[in-house]
Amino acid sequence: MASGRSRGFLTALVGVPIGLVFLWLALRDADLDAVRRSLQEADAGLAALAIAAFGVVYAFQSARWRKIASAPAVRFARFYEMTVSGVAVNNVLPGRIGDLLRARWLGLAARMPAGRAFGTVILDRACDFIVLVGLLVVGIAAVASSEWLVRLAAGSLLVLAAFGVVLFFARAYIGRRERGRRSRGLVRRLVRDTVEVLAEPLGRRRPVVWLGLSLAAWATWAIAALLVARSLGLDLSITDALFVTAVLNLGSAVPSSPGYVGTYEWLGVASLGLLDVPHEQALAFTILLHAAWYVPTTLAGGIALSARGVRQLRRSRSDRARVVSDSAVRDEPSL
Repeated sequence: MASGRSRGFLTALVGVPIGLVFLWLALRDADLDAVRRSLQEADAGLAALAIAAFGVVYAFQSARWRKIASAPAVRFARFYEMTVSGVAVNNVLPGRIGDLLRARWLGLAARMPAGRAFGTVILDRACDFIVLVGLLVVGIAAVASSEWLVRLAAGSLLVLAAFGVVLFFARAYIGRRERGRRSRGLVRRLVRDTVEVLAEPLGRRRPVVWLGLSLAAWATWAIAALLVARSLGLDLSITDALFVTAVLNLGSAVPSSPGYVGTYEWLGVASLGLLDVPHEQALAFTILLHAAWYVPTTLAGGIALSARGVRQLRRSRSDRARVVSDSAVRDEPSL
């Protein structure tokens, strides 16, 4: 836990200034009064539909994670709760701590070793990354391109290549060692369990199902972006929306402030600028789109986390009361 706090502190130390710089770049030279008017005149009905569409996005992602984890005993609703709660934590804390907590929650819910649970989260995030990189490459070829986009695509492809190398060495490592052999030490067990998940044969059907659910999730995300655009009077095509989806979500991997404030706004303005959307309209679109998923997930995840905390507190009190009662029964003198 200490290492997680250190990671979050370092990410905040680097990410917050970066986010502020990007926010300044997004707001620079923009007519903020025009942005405010655009937001005030947005169609509330279409914005509400966009929020509902984001809820469907998390449903697809939850279904995919459940498939990856192979934990049928854990209900879909629990996976949905863990997914949204993880997003909520990432919204307010730096360092992707929500993903680490997702692994923790899955381990407890499925009685799964922590390393295996963490391995499922890695595979889950990898599926998103693969689909988004594909959408970005197609978007660069079909929609728009620039030097910074090419760099983003090149960096993303390098990350994918690195992940492939990790999978290769994971399989080689597990192949050389006896699977039943127990590792000594907590860290070694965590690493070994994670490596075992990554080294497991996937077959053909499982990756197709995972990537299919990922594509469905991000296509739905693009539909939500289209609804936000239409609410502001912007006429984007589905190809444009898929392109913006890839840029915003891949670019958000850059160290930033919690909730990607600043980085997100600049990416939205820059990507829509390549589509000849005026600065003020692009900024209004990005702000409304950001709010459409950020606010509901933060509220819903916060409520879920609070409810979980209350349940755990009640369970702890019940367990303590049971222990006290059993102790009193044992100490009661016999007649």
